[in-house]
Amino acid sequence: MAKSGSRRWRARSVLLATGVVNNRPPMALDIHDIALRRGLLRYCPICDGYEVTDKRIAVIGTQTHGHNEALFLRMYSRDVTLVAPAGDHALSDIERQRLVDARVVLKDGPCEPLVIEGDQIIVPVPGGKARFDTVYPALGSAIRSELATTLGAKATDEGCLVVDRHQRTTIAGLYAAGDVTKGLDQISHAMGEAGVAATTIRNDLATIAPLLR
Repeated sequence: MAKSGSRRWRARSVLLATGVVNNRPPMALDIHDIALRRGLLRYCPICDGYEVTDKRIAVIGTQTHGHNEALFLRMYSRDVTLVAPAGDHALSDIERQRLVDARVVLKDGPCEPLVIEGDQIIVPVPGGKARFDTVYPALGSAIRSELATTLGAKATDEGCLVVDRHQRTTIAGLYAAGDVTKGLDQISHAMGEAGVAATTIRNDLATIAPLLR
């Protein structure tokens, strides 16, 4: 049973597809939304990295997450810069060397606020302004799994719900699909998981009670 205020809902099964919320870079909300619409700000290189082929790209992030995203985007452009938002990249020696070998430029922060000038997005850094065709934040995300974890559903350290190959969580009758689970954060992948979950729910319900005729 679920409730909100005076309203209540009962169901034999529940499918959670609550997704994630990306952590945003330091910039005004209205500028963020304009940049996103114009492709000056992007969140998923797996989805649209091909659209910025040979463009001047900035990745805002640190540690392994920033390292991995910068190297991924390096496949699309020779001009990739990794900017540390707080001034410290916090890279291991191996990660730093990989970026150097790939000719990824490293710039220290702070880098706020991001602004738009003409057809470019500006990343302020100590010593001046860095201009780019697009920026990818690699700042992680907040996973919306609290509804399940409060019921005792198992999750990873990052908060992703643990599911079996049929999208069942560790709570009977509770299923999950999409970015709230551990996997490839991509629409097509989420849709496939939803299809698996829907079929599993139908089959599991059929074993509990005969289908109505």
